[in-house]
Amino acid sequence: MKPQNELALIVAYYLSRFDKQGYSLLGYKSFTDATKGIGLILSVKPRTIQGMRDEFDPYNQNDRVGWERELRGSRLKVLKTFQETDDITLLEIVKEILNNKEFKTTEEYHDVHALLSEKEEVTKGKVSPIFILRGPTGKAAEAFFLDYFKNKALPVSGKIIDSRDLGCGYDFEIQNGEQSYFVEVKGLASTDGGILFTNKEWQTAVNSQDNYFLVVVRNISSNPEITFIKNPASKLTPKKNIYTTVQLNWSVSQKDVKKALNQKS
Repeated sequence: MKPQNELALIVAYYLSRFDKQGYSLLGYKSFTDATKGIGLILSVKPRTIQGMRDEFDPYNQNDRVGWERELRGSRLKVLKTFQETDDITLLEIVKEILNNKEFKTTEEYHDVHALLSEKEEVTKGKVSPIFILRGPTGKAAEAFFLDYFKNKALPVSGKIIDSRDLGCGYDFEIQNGEQSYFVEVKGLASTDGGILFTNKEWQTAVNSQDNYFLVVVRNISSNPEITFIKNPASKLTPKKNIYTTVQLNWSVSQKDVKKALNQKS
């Protein structure tokens, strides 16, 4: 598959899932304008983007019937991966695809290419588990935390284990003797903003209590600031969100995040 078609598939899935809100969030006035603009950026025909979107429609909640046929392997891989990706991260990835002229040289693109070019047998609508894609801001925050931990050994010292692709409710585990601590890293592009927990992340935080740390890296694009929140479940009051893609996550308001960041652990 051509690189531009790989990226177009992801954008098409986004347009199907977000429906009318999708093109508006990208700055377009209509779906037709969106397919023309996106087509120019990706060097893909507008009708191709529309056709790709229609393939995903039966699997998303919108008013269109779409193409009632079994998804091909590449489409199924995109669906299986991104239906577990929260809305904020998916929007961030799509904006990076469309706005970053150097996207094809980034780690995110290599992840996408590996995902869609991986050869595997697809049988009866099932596909083997696929790694979790993270947004550019999140990856930058994680890299900043790892460097900070190597120099400062915070929030606790010990052996650090990368758990980001395991889907276990945290990004890193720190083993200190017989004790394990869990670290979830969230990045903010500016100094303020809300954050999003998956249901598994939040429930792990609730169950782990003082052994769970939320690491917030603010202003990640220019002058990063890092803050540790021990036992975030006792300090934050998130709102539960249930999405039509049958996933559950917990959003924390900007006001609540700011309050917690100003408190001492």
